[in-house]
Amino acid sequence: MGGKFQPLARGISSPSRSGRVISYSRKKLFFVRKKSTATAHLLGEPTRKAPPMRLIIFLIFLLFPISILLMPWPAQGQPNHGPLALDNVQVIDAEHERVSAPRCVRIETGRLARIDEAGSAECHEQAQVLDLQGRYLMPGLIDMHAHLDLGPMEILQEDGQVLGQALPDDEIAEHNARRLVAFGVTTVRNPGGDLESAARYKARRAAGELVGPELFNAGLIINNAKLRGLAVAAETPDDVRRLVAEQVAGGADWIKFYTGLSPEMLQAGIDEARAHGRPSVAHLEDIAWTDALAMGLDGIVHLMPLSPDLRTTEQRDAWQATSRGATYSFFEWWEHFDVDGPHAEQLIAAFEQHRPVFDATVMVFHAAFVQDSDDTYKEDSRRYAHPRLLANWNEWFTFGLGWEAEDFERARAVWPKVQRMAARLHATDARMTIGTDMGNPWVAPGISVHREMELLADAGVPAPRLLLAATSNAADALGIGEQTGRIASGYQADLLVLDANPLLDISNTKQIHAVVLDGQLLTTEALNQLKGE
Repeated sequence: MGGKFQPLARGISSPSRSGRVISYSRKKLFFVRKKSTATAHLLGEPTRKAPPMRLIIFLIFLLFPISILLMPWPAQGQPNHGPLALDNVQVIDAEHERVSAPRCVRIETGRLARIDEAGSAECHEQAQVLDLQGRYLMPGLIDMHAHLDLGPMEILQEDGQVLGQALPDDEIAEHNARRLVAFGVTTVRNPGGDLESAARYKARRAAGELVGPELFNAGLIINNAKLRGLAVAAETPDDVRRLVAEQVAGGADWIKFYTGLSPEMLQAGIDEARAHGRPSVAHLEDIAWTDALAMGLDGIVHLMPLSPDLRTTEQRDAWQATSRGATYSFFEWWEHFDVDGPHAEQLIAAFEQHRPVFDATVMVFHAAFVQDSDDTYKEDSRRYAHPRLLANWNEWFTFGLGWEAEDFERARAVWPKVQRMAARLHATDARMTIGTDMGNPWVAPGISVHREMELLADAGVPAPRLLLAATSNAADALGIGEQTGRIASGYQADLLVLDANPLLDISNTKQIHAVVLDGQLLTTEALNQLKGE
């Protein structure tokens, strides 16, 4: 792992050169429910025993929550070539829904040095020049919900106790990192994971030992129950405050809260995170989203199930009378919700008022809805997921665990409601971003960002809004909007070169001709190697 790497760039002219693992069967299980700055104007610029039910409920909900390198990858911001000129390229301006005339984009020391007219002598001077023949240039993609190093979900028995764990794995992190870059993802936010593992990844990336996206992290998810490698338990508001302080000291960029916290504990966590200058994000179930946003919560994740306050008394009573909890709520909740009713309007108003950072992660849920068939997500996973994660999903760990044929039919029946709500939220002024929940069942690294955008496009979200969500919106949410997520002089050279215009069809983001990561050019051959193809 992590050998040597040399970017491949044809067509360039240059002036010079201890526990016991328990599995369980797929038989039906029953569960008990637990309680910006403006974009630059470029057009004018150049069968086994089942574990306890409570543990399974927690596990299911918590998460949705070949050496190919040949020479050293240079440290971040220190490319091993001189200036690079991407000539004859059309720059995508998603904010204004247009593309530029052909430009020459000059890259020096990992940053965009200038944007000139195509063929500019100043842009070419002492540079390696790549004629892109009218292709399209856009910022690198940002996955705001990627558990980069998450290992397989396991159930352990130790000293008479049954425990769950999903331990960080450096090999899986490197595997995922390569494929993320191969599909144009140059930055990720890990919304829950081990900070020591994250530090190892960052150190190896900076040393040039691996190819991967820039990483921002929340630490272990703060909940009322523990899951090794992923979540830490708190019992009181003081516990939450202490854990937040510890995570900040450990290098957390964000703080993540989970469904088991009381309103008092969540408020304590939000306040403590803010006192330390850290944004907070939460996966909520019993606390109303409107209440959490009023508390000062910065972000919410996942579109399933939605906020508990978004139904009439009759709808809530009908749902509670038949609800089986666990992942059945992915579709049962929606059966009792009117996406165009007054309660939906209440959520829209809250998003307009508070402008939370939000990633819907619809792909991971849709993958569960169709997993009774041999679908695209499984094919993606067979090609790109780490073999041990793929085996984990094939053996038992899926969000459709215990579902019968009727459940899959009901899930697919509510999908248009999910699409409608996703489109309505993306039409607000909230800070909508793109997230995949990578690391969870059938979410293959890299390609899933494109699948997420395609699903949202099918729901009616316009391509320009999706491109902004995947680039500048996310960069602003991460606090790096003055450095990346846009194409302007002085910005980081994290870029995608596409063969087709993504403003016309969001699926064109998959037509990647080249990726520029930290100023380094990776052409198709190199990207295929990173994919393992």
